[in-house]
Amino acid sequence: MTEYGQHCLWRSTHASDDAQARELAARLEHRAKADDEVAARDAYLTLLGVAPGERVLEVGCGSGAITRAIATRVGPTGHAVGLDQSPALLAIASELATSAGLADRIVFKVGDARRLPFEDACFDAVLAVTVLSHVPSGESAIPEFVRVVRPGGRVGIFDFDVDMSIFTHPDRVLTRRIVSAASDQTAMNSWLARQTPALLTKAGLQHVKVRGFFPIETEVKSFYGGLASRYADVAVTCGAITDDERRGWLDAFRSAGQEGPIVAGRLHLFVWGRRPA
Repeated sequence: MTEYGQHCLWRSTHASDDAQARELAARLEHRAKADDEVAARDAYLTLLGVAPGERVLEVGCGSGAITRAIATRVGPTGHAVGLDQSPALLAIASELATSAGLADRIVFKVGDARRLPFEDACFDAVLAVTVLSHVPSGESAIPEFVRVVRPGGRVGIFDFDVDMSIFTHPDRVLTRRIVSAASDQTAMNSWLARQTPALLTKAGLQHVKVRGFFPIETEVKSFYGGLASRYADVAVTCGAITDDERRGWLDAFRSAGQEGPIVAGRLHLFVWGRRPA
């Protein structure tokens, strides 16, 4: 029986030191700057209805890129809270919030998504972005999201589906083996996004909706282009491919990038609903 998520970078960030946290934060900030990521973020915050004056929680905030976007939307009369299991990541998030001039409307707090350290019904909206797929038994966090949002408030989950990753490459068979291995090993549950609509409904939310996003980049050295190396390395480590296959596959991918724009990206789903008033 496959044990999923053995090479997940995010499953135990609570123990990260400053150097490790800065490496992880750099990955998050790199992704956050991609054009399609910016557009998706603007869209899902609009769909969630984040508005001036609201109190909004982001669960698993990491470096705080989305928390800063929330803080901008809620404005000086609103309040953004970023929760993460890593004190080291939260220290970096605080630095970045201060640099952005948003520290006065953001609070960062250490905590576990599955046991939120907040009272019932204390937020207007709760959001988790590419988090629950990395959390062991991440689905157990969803009732907690519903608990801390007020009646009439909203819960939104934006997460990816690793099996729906694409790379420009001539070798279909090897690419599928690499993506499959990455799907099983780089996330605790890379299919959680597919299950989220039913999970939100089961947790008692109404008017649950789904919107698909597929951020794409066209450079080998972009965030999504860089996932090719990450996926191939994991596929070797877990025995899905040989090291020679990894080198050959990456060489072909990079050659494609020299010939012209490549396509690299993966499917994300935004699922959101409203707690009954």
